[in-house]
Amino acid sequence: MRLNHTKYYSLAALTLVLSLLGCNRPPDLPDTPVISFNDIAFEVTTVFIGSVPIETTTLKLTFNVADGDGDIGLDGAESGRPYNEFDFVTNPDGSIVEFGERPGDPPFTCLDYLIEAPQGVPDDATFDYNQDGDTKDTLYVDFNENRHNIFVDFFIKQPDGSFVESDVRAWPPGSDNEVTFCNSETFDGRIPCLSAEDEPCDFIRSTNRPIEGTITYDMQSSGFLPIFRAETIKLVFQIQDRALNKSNIVETPEFTLQDIRVDIDGG
Repeated sequence: MRLNHTKYYSLAALTLVLSLLGCNRPPDLPDTPVISFNDIAFEVTTVFIGSVPIETTTLKLTFNVADGDGDIGLDGAESGRPYNEFDFVTNPDGSIVEFGERPGDPPFTCLDYLIEAPQGVPDDATFDYNQDGDTKDTLYVDFNENRHNIFVDFFIKQPDGSFVESDVRAWPPGSDNEVTFCNSETFDGRIPCLSAEDEPCDFIRSTNRPIEGTITYDMQSSGFLPIFRAETIKLVFQIQDRALNKSNIVETPEFTLQDIRVDIDGG
């Protein structure tokens, strides 16, 4: 169960487009995925509601991918191990640890705790995970990195030419939670199974064949311009296959949003 709630910056809107998948290459590619940078674009789509312009901003990262056994992709609802969302941290007696229960546990962040019924979410839309009759507990969890198969980090150029990571988990700066922007996590996400078959994940689970092509990964957020308007930035990214083999790490060239901006009339 994911508890992604709407916030002003709406960081977690992720989509993906696939193209040029070659399924007939000889099996001479490594089984660990290999990626390389292809393109980056910043699309600003304007739609008028009456006379009021509404902008949607999308950062589009395109990269090349090759994989010898083609086992890239996760179904959006795939939650069995090793792709499960999280594991609860438990006491020796097996009970789930609650926030504040143990002196040495970390302070509250959305990277360490799950609130059974966050503000604005009906009680009947949550689970009483620890079965104590209270659906408003804050429970200590260990979020599983392998729930994602693409990992994207943002870096801002400094006056001395170095780059420092901008932790999107803390957007917007000065918010109540300085450590992480709750339930918006990161731009890490899931690439779907790379097949045109009716049941693509079933197909790649049962078929060992090489693939090569390009992926365009769309990251939509109203926070891009407020945070990065005048900054020089770059992305650092990596993907992972179903066997949990991580690809090489790739950096985009440095850019500003205005350098790569594409304005689109949404009608």
